[in-house]
Amino acid sequence: MSILPTKSQVVIIGSGIIGAAIAYYLTQKGVRDVAVLEAGEIGAQGSTSACLGGLRTQFSTAINIRFSLISREVFRRFKDEFGVDLNFTPYGYLFLAKTKKQWAAVENTSNLMETLDLPVDLLTPRAMARRWPFIRVDDLVGGSYTKNDGFYGPMEALQAFVKKALQGGALFLERNPVVGFLISDKKAVGVKTESGHEIKADIVVNAAGPWAGQVAALAGLDLPVAPLKRHLFFTGPFDAIPDTFPIIIDIDSGWYLKREGRGLILGGPTGETSFSQNVDFNAEERTAFESVRRVPVLEQARMVRGWVGHYELTPDHHAVIGVFPELKNFICAAGFSGHGFQHAPATGMIVAELIVDGRAETEDIHPLRPMRFREDDLIHEPMTAFRS
Repeated sequence: MSILPTKSQVVIIGSGIIGAAIAYYLTQKGVRDVAVLEAGEIGAQGSTSACLGGLRTQFSTAINIRFSLISREVFRRFKDEFGVDLNFTPYGYLFLAKTKKQWAAVENTSNLMETLDLPVDLLTPRAMARRWPFIRVDDLVGGSYTKNDGFYGPMEALQAFVKKALQGGALFLERNPVVGFLISDKKAVGVKTESGHEIKADIVVNAAGPWAGQVAALAGLDLPVAPLKRHLFFTGPFDAIPDTFPIIIDIDSGWYLKREGRGLILGGPTGETSFSQNVDFNAEERTAFESVRRVPVLEQARMVRGWVGHYELTPDHHAVIGVFPELKNFICAAGFSGHGFQHAPATGMIVAELIVDGRAETEDIHPLRPMRFREDDLIHEPMTAFRS
């Protein structure tokens, strides 16, 4: 176990891909005195550990789209910058709309994407049936397809950010949960770990993912980030549908289907707001029902494994990046609501700018400020792969 420092310029709580990206971009801006505290082990728990590695441009708000575009440029040159191939697979994303309200959200998203010169195809049920005849479409209003979106290796990306941040001087300290803060004159001037150790800090960053709300509460702050339990299931080898097709996301149910090698990943239902890792039998049953309802041939598939991941959910399904006025050097970077992996590079850059430059230069993050919840100024994102 590494020796804990007594002082660090920046303490980051959480070593998922958000915390790791922030640490890396801080070192790139010359801040080498960075300590990243992880309650467990790097990559072994939290949202990143169950992440599929998707990056998409289909969002209903401009800020989510721009975060994807900024991050996509990083991932595209990742091998040159980090020496790691993230094995991009351009499957594409296909969202299915069942109701007129969902279709209106799809159309609004398409219009926004057109203003940003991003390609998106709006498809009728008949057009989808021609391209992907295994999908049941008779109950759909339509769908939207982005062929340039796809998937990267999430653990490879996480490990690369950690490695480069370590090379830049950052410390990653595993099995060191934060249990409190040192607060003086409305500033977080340090953290307390479970072992009783104290680390003084100039800046504290809350990148604790699903635990971010609990961490903020330790500092007396109300941050509405909660863990939403999500079931996923993996099938055995299945060749009754093509090897290549887009990830299919049913907006109505939150169910999705993705090819993974010879098998398939099925996005099961979301459950209670909890950190439970237990796979529920009724979740498997419901996933099987939704799968066969949307892709009838999946009746022949066999689920061989199930697991649980957690979305770090906010009320409007957007991230929280910034500070509360009552604790100005305590920066929140959490609540990505299923979009953390794909928005990690943009977030890393922006939080590093907040710390070093005093303001965000890469993107205007005013819409993501923590105070929006108190001000009732939410920015809702309906284009999600879950129902909360």
